Amino acid sequence: MEHLQFNPIIPVWLMVIICIGLLAIKRKGIAPYIRQVIIVLLLFTINLRPMVISNEVTVYRQKLNCYCIIVIDDTLSMMAEDYDGGNPRMKGVKEDVAYITDQLSGAKFCIIDFNNDVNLVAPFTDDKNYINSAVDAIYPLADYHATGTNINVCKQLLGQMIQNASLMGDGHIVVFFISDGENTDNHKLESFADIGSGIEGGAIMGYGTEEGGQMHYYDELYDETVLVEDKRSFPYQPAVSCIDEDNLKQLSSDLGIQYIYMDDKENLDPVIEDVLDMLEADTEETFEYGYVDTYYWFVIPLAALIAYEFISVKRRA
Repeated sequence: MEHLQFNPIIPVWLMVIICIGLLAIKRKGIAPYIRQVIIVLLLFTINLRPMVISNEVTVYRQKLNCYCIIVIDDTLSMMAEDYDGGNPRMKGVKEDVAYITDQLSGAKFCIIDFNNDVNLVAPFTDDKNYINSAVDAIYPLADYHATGTNINVCKQLLGQMIQNASLMGDGHIVVFFISDGENTDNHKLESFADIGSGIEGGAIMGYGTEEGGQMHYYDELYDETVLVEDKRSFPYQPAVSCIDEDNLKQLSSDLGIQYIYMDDKENLDPVIEDVLDMLEADTEETFEYGYVDTYYWFVIPLAALIAYEFISVKRRA
């Protein structure tokens, strides 16, 4: 049954009542009543809208001439609980990335994340479901593995992906840089101005508050949720992470894109509108693996039976 799926047009319970009512009006004669039962069963089956798996599901996709690079700060500070009423910053990040991919559906997305090191999570692809799944899987390193935040570690890879997109020569380059701006390993933020050439849109997206928030993370090794502690002095106190808007605004100036403080995904709307204004959309027909309707197989015998009943009534008249 895993290859079969039902998507009822009207609720099943309501259709059962309708079918019982149709069967209650019993026709005279065995053959006419059998045909009546078959018609009702066909109606019930069509309403269930049975679907089967196929690798030739026709899909019309929007294509945008856009290379969208999303850089995500994946350090432990992004688990600070000062986003939208005490939620971890990373929760907002994942929701906002999903919003970006939905609004720019059809663009080619690339995901970079950084913690102790920088990672190319996903190369350029227009499969936004793959991108969202990859982002959902991002989770900061445990406290005993984390070495602090150094935003500079992502500079080289970001510059490389901007260059790669530029060499493609068939789309506009957009960058969304997501971070709280903290550098906690005593490194000063380097200038990113030398890699900003070619960026035509996007935003630096800042998360956190000046008051900051404590951090919890799930420790898979010990199967427990752990409070992050500041171990620079004893007795240890809960660590607090605060947004560093100076660094974020420097990134904004270096890369030539707007800085946006993120407490609502709709803050991105003006930026996304500006991006869409410079893009060209096209439609591409592709085939994908998924479910296809089969209800029309049952419409043919239903139509034949109804036609037969209509002809029979006309003859008797």
